[in-house]
Amino acid sequence: MNKEDVLKLIQELNEKQTETICIEAKTANKGKPEKYYDTISSFANTIGGVILFGVEEIKHKNKATFEVVGVYDANDLQKNITNLCSTEFEPIIRPEISVIDIDNKKIVVVKIDMINQRNKPCYYKPKGLHNGSYIRVGDRDDNMTEYEIYKCISYKEDVKDDLRPVVRATMKDLDEKLLNRFITNAKTDKPKFAEFSDEEILLQFGVLTQVEDKIFPTVAGIMVFGIYPQKFFPQWFVAAIVIPGFEVADLGEIGQRFDDNKRIEGNISEMYEETIGFLNRNMKVKVIISDKTGLRTDITQYPKDALREAISNMIIHRDYSQLKTGVYSIITVYKDRIEFRNVGNLYGSNTLELLETRKAMEVRNETIVKLLETLGGIIENRHTGISTMQDKMKEANLPNPIFANEREDFVVTFYNGEYPELYPEELKKQENAQENAQENAQEKNKKRTRKVSEKTILKYCLEPKSIKEIAEKFGYKNIRNFRERYINPLLKDEKLKMTIPEQPRNRNQKYIANNGEK
Repeated sequence: MNKEDVLKLIQELNEKQTETICIEAKTANKGKPEKYYDTISSFANTIGGVILFGVEEIKHKNKATFEVVGVYDANDLQKNITNLCSTEFEPIIRPEISVIDIDNKKIVVVKIDMINQRNKPCYYKPKGLHNGSYIRVGDRDDNMTEYEIYKCISYKEDVKDDLRPVVRATMKDLDEKLLNRFITNAKTDKPKFAEFSDEEILLQFGVLTQVEDKIFPTVAGIMVFGIYPQKFFPQWFVAAIVIPGFEVADLGEIGQRFDDNKRIEGNISEMYEETIGFLNRNMKVKVIISDKTGLRTDITQYPKDALREAISNMIIHRDYSQLKTGVYSIITVYKDRIEFRNVGNLYGSNTLELLETRKAMEVRNETIVKLLETLGGIIENRHTGISTMQDKMKEANLPNPIFANEREDFVVTFYNGEYPELYPEELKKQENAQENAQENAQEKNKKRTRKVSEKTILKYCLEPKSIKEIAEKFGYKNIRNFRERYINPLLKDEKLKMTIPEQPRNRNQKYIANNGEK
């Protein structure tokens, strides 16, 4: 990292008047800071970042400024940082360290890269795994929660939470009709299973699992085929509510807190269908009758395919681990939006940036997905997840969905476009960018298709005009193209003539109509 890069980082701190998710300032002019291991851990566990040793944050009444004060001893500080990173962290951190001179003051710049997902969490060994693992939240270094640590470790060790046994359950807790349909489909798709017993097929697919000499349904088996999964997991349901206003605390005209409120239970397919029904009955529908055919078209407030994707993702890909046994999914319908709060944030190495690439993403509950694919039904209505939500909202001329990867939840929000003044800043920026892009495209298209008549040009050139004056008059910035398209043909036809005939490229050259005659 060079001096110019560092000056830009300091400028960013001063513009924002605060440290950021990836920039930290440490004074270090009177000795090495007592504590900075938390920042190293948090940068490694989040998105990486830069620590500027020798930059002091000075807090004023209403703002903060950041000034270069230098470090006590650049050489000693480097040794201290290198030793800390190589001996006190698990896994070992390999920082990029630079010493930069600014105004005859040395600052030590330490760049920490985010570590691979399979190696997380990075923790400070003297404090142990649970007290020494940190994550960056805004400008803070927070201790990772028990769930955040478990999520890292289970991913590293390839733990399949949907395959763990439900030891209180038996085969009697599974829907026999669904099982028979599944087994028939499995034998059709994979003929070699025709020789297996039903129990062997269910064991092969992960519907059942064997613990010592006993066989139990798995979490996947209960959630896909269960007669009533909430017997074992009371909180694994969908709470669907309709708020009469724009925020949870808003009350309706008669003081009601909810216009509709339902606890949706059952197996995955049942919760999916009932949730769709709930949204359908709480959604505005415009009816359009064709003047020509008399046929009726229903236009829903939100595109149904986008809703189906959001609902199936919420139920299929929720976190079914033990640490989320007491947490339910929430769908909240407001006057201006629908919010889907998924249990568990993005899985593994998945990121919000990856969502935009439309590449295949890692799947949290592989067994559940496989069972539903073989069973048929809910999976048949799924397309390509995130991209379908985006495409269907765009087709309906509605704002882009907003995806938020919070610390323990993943939130999807659809806006219905009826209250644009209430959009969050993120969505306003998207809308402005789209509008600007559309305006630019329309302007370019106009310029491509614009046609200026000869008569109009000749009328304007009754008095001598320069090529620049003529082009600007008719809205052209590309003078060369304008000359080739309009001026040269008029000169060739002798409808236009040059004021300096022998010097066509003379900078004082002007053009005048030849009285409309050759």
